[in-house]
Amino acid sequence: MSGFVIDRGCGARLDASDRAAIDDIFFTASKTSSFPSAQARADFHDRWLGRYLRHDTDWFSVARTLDGDIAGYLAGAIDDPAAAPRFADIGYFAALAPVTVRFPAHLHVNVRADLRARGIGAALIGAFAADAAAAGAVGLHVVTGHDSRNVAFYMRHGFDPLVGLSWNGARILMLGRRLSRT
Repeated sequence: MSGFVIDRGCGARLDASDRAAIDDIFFTASKTSSFPSAQARADFHDRWLGRYLRHDTDWFSVARTLDGDIAGYLAGAIDDPAAAPRFADIGYFAALAPVTVRFPAHLHVNVRADLRARGIGAALIGAFAADAAAAGAVGLHVVTGHDSRNVAFYMRHGFDPLVGLSWNGARILMLGRRLSRT
């Protein structure tokens, strides 16, 4: 991946400009684009991104262009979300608990739309996978929409479909990737 640098474990070092760029990427990539109130938007942000910036800063990484602009980010955690109280509000983790124990590390990755298909997402996942394995995680997972276009992306990068289920009226899919400890 030329033209980009991965800044690993940088969640605690992000400045206001970085956070604004990450928020822009987050909301642009999200399927949810309309909120009934500013509070609902803030709650959505906190649920899917903010908690990682508060609790998992060592596992938060960004890709930067050579000019220093944020090109993408990976929000992740290495502990089992079905067992971690900070994820109790995400109901599907309880249903996935028999599988998350084998694939505890989890992530979501987003890249600026104008910079996709350049290896940025793959590089972010590769860095996280290596760091999670070094920390002792045996597997990692993502949860996404069953028919989302990102399913093919994750499968190209070593993830296999593990469990599909219905949650809040949507079909979701958990994909997992085994990790080799280094």
